[in-house]
Amino acid sequence: MTRPAIRSALVAVVLIGAAGAAAGQTEELVRTIRMEPGGWLTLSNISGETTVTGVVGDELTIRATKRLVGRGGAESLDRVEIEIEERGNRVDVESRYRRRSLRQSLGNLFGGGAGSVTVGYVVTVPRGTGVTIESVDGDVTVEGVEGETRIEVVNGDVRLASLAQLVEVEAVSGRVQITDVSSDDAMTVETISGSLDMDTVRAPRLEVESVSGAVALHGVESRRVEVETVSGSAAFSGALAADGRYEFETHSGGIRLTVPEGTGFELESESFSGGLRSAIPIVVGRGDRARQVTVFEHGSRSIEGVAGGGGGRLELSTFSGDMTIEVGPVR
Repeated sequence: MTRPAIRSALVAVVLIGAAGAAAGQTEELVRTIRMEPGGWLTLSNISGETTVTGVVGDELTIRATKRLVGRGGAESLDRVEIEIEERGNRVDVESRYRRRSLRQSLGNLFGGGAGSVTVGYVVTVPRGTGVTIESVDGDVTVEGVEGETRIEVVNGDVRLASLAQLVEVEAVSGRVQITDVSSDDAMTVETISGSLDMDTVRAPRLEVESVSGAVALHGVESRRVEVETVSGSAAFSGALAADGRYEFETHSGGIRLTVPEGTGFELESESFSGGLRSAIPIVVGRGDRARQVTVFEHGSRSIEGVAGGGGGRLELSTFSGDMTIEVGPVR
């Protein structure tokens, strides 16, 4: 289908305020597309909120709302073009901003310009659809999708829930909340600035990296977990698989782990200026020198030991921050 045909198929509803009122003008574009099982949606947005929800059925519905923010005339909405392209069982959606003329640019500079245009997307997809979202400025919410899901956001909060195949999340600035997600493959989450909260996570491998912000992982089921933060604490609650490996590293921030009662593990910990406290006695040393210890004073450089008869391997490392191992519910 050609692009002119696609554009002509869009249903447009224009809601414009009183004459002379610039801010708040909107234009809504709606498109419904039938998809076969195993389809894929790719959506790229520059400015505006994006919400994608998985539903029962075989229809993908796109509702895009252009909104004029600031000063200017109605023609400013035309600066943004919503492109929808079908390629087999794949649908690509993109917000395209036309280049401004010199006169428009000068007008904006001196307060008489066309303002800015945002695009908000509300999309429903068949549950099994794969989803890729790329957003520059705006919150992103994805819920109830069973296909492979990838998210990339520069500035904005990310909320993900009830996803069966979450593979990758990249966020530069904003809070990330992830609840009830799974993956048959490795799951990777990277943040630059902002907190990360993950609750009820199932994946064979979970990799988390954060530059500035606290990381909290609760109800994790995974045989391999790697968490690394530069400036921020790391918290984890979950069962440790007997053949699993769990690595936590922070530069400036503490590490707090909560495991079920009766958990055993092999421990290797290292800290430059932090201590370690464990609710589970850790046997250090060998032979006649073996002893059970629960508290290691600040400044202990390296500790190796076994807790609860052994099990999964637990590696903890901090430069400046205390490490704590607790026993309790892991949700």
